[in-house]
Amino acid sequence: MIQALTAGFNLVTGRIYLILLPVLLDVLLWFGPHLRLHQLVNPFIQEMVDDVLAFNPETAAILSQVPEMWNSMLEHFNLVSLLSALPVGVPSLMAGTSPLETPLGSAPFMEVGSWEQAVGGWMLFGLLGLVIGSLYFSAIARSSAVPPVAFSLREAAWEIVQTFLFALAILIVLMAFLLPTTLVISILALISPAMAQISVLLLSFMLAWLLIPLVFSPHGIFAARQSVLRAMFNSAQMVRRLFPSVAMFLLAVVVLAQGMGYLWQLAPETSWMMLVGVIGNAFIATSLVAASFIYYRSGMTWMEQFRRGQPAARARI
Repeated sequence: MIQALTAGFNLVTGRIYLILLPVLLDVLLWFGPHLRLHQLVNPFIQEMVDDVLAFNPETAAILSQVPEMWNSMLEHFNLVSLLSALPVGVPSLMAGTSPLETPLGSAPFMEVGSWEQAVGGWMLFGLLGLVIGSLYFSAIARSSAVPPVAFSLREAAWEIVQTFLFALAILIVLMAFLLPTTLVISILALISPAMAQISVLLLSFMLAWLLIPLVFSPHGIFAARQSVLRAMFNSAQMVRRLFPSVAMFLLAVVVLAQGMGYLWQLAPETSWMMLVGVIGNAFIATSLVAASFIYYRSGMTWMEQFRRGQPAARARI
């Protein structure tokens, strides 16, 4: 784990151009137009709250803060931030905050006028984000290979297609899981808000248990040129066989990303010092992605040795 993290930081230090896409994306989200859904979604949220209150007035104390919470979220939501799309996307410091102010003044706001425009924008920026994310992951995968691999337009097109298929597979899994569970939570919320909160916590653990085995699926696509299903299968196998090591590696990545992300956001959004945070976040995030590719290759090498019955691999298990 330590070797992979160190190698990831050394790789990005030697190829600093790898942070270019995250930096450009954050600059766009900072100074570019903010496409908001504030005026479109707020009446819908208020109507839902009113309907629940009419059915169960006892929830008034809890639901009274829901419109205010959504109002704050919608003020900072920027449809363009979907360019930092998951599960394969360019990391961004600004995607989660969408600052309302910049060193040049207030950010330019544009309200989306209809649900058709909102859905169209969601799909457009989401798909474009997957394309940009695919190119970003591909660049890191090629740079972390030994020896490094040159760019190929044909291979890049294949990787983009596989990225779309992987995102579609994750979407299907999430819908199959979330649709029935959301219905159950909604019913429990009408009966008892406390029961609904407990259910949300339990379902969050279940969702993590479902998705963590797939965490290295993009690495199979970009590093090993595997199809989506093969990459997902190998990722699940690797996580299952190396779970203690994988859990420690993922924990280290999350702690570094979240801890440093908090540090980069200390500067006011109206200060040019935020640019230091943008560059720092791009460097840390890219280094962690590079480390994950190095770790993946090491894990897959070990699994191959284990399948062949080599003593070194069996000793490590």
